[in-house]
Amino acid sequence: MKLEDLIPFEQILEEDLRDPEFRTEWERLVPARAVANRLILYRADHGLTQTALGRRLGMPQSAIARLEAGDHLPTLQTLLKLAEVLGLEILVTVKPPSQHRNGPGQEFSEARVTEQVTTPRGASLTIAIR
Repeated sequence: MKLEDLIPFEQILEEDLRDPEFRTEWERLVPARAVANRLILYRADHGLTQTALGRRLGMPQSAIARLEAGDHLPTLQTLLKLAEVLGLEILVTVKPPSQHRNGPGQEFSEARVTEQVTTPRGASLTIAIR
């Protein structure tokens, strides 16, 4: 198989998002994906294994693997631990449809990982982690 034969992720995602059930789950997991992406970047930047990161956080490697999979929403307690131990700034904004803007707000301009979703009814959720 050649590289040019591969279908880009964005194209596959665009097609999958047409399915309302898939879209609902994709939108529900926005915070989990943001945390997963940032943890993976953190580990890569610091040359850590999941086990080593787990030791820093006082968590087993399996908990780090679950966070990095992005399949489960992290608890506020977990987010606080990431902020305290790793020095990550975690910004979460939830806005009703009447206050929705296109794109992340100014408060997220320096974030490395940002996820944003707008619900079918117009509410928006933005997650940014620095």
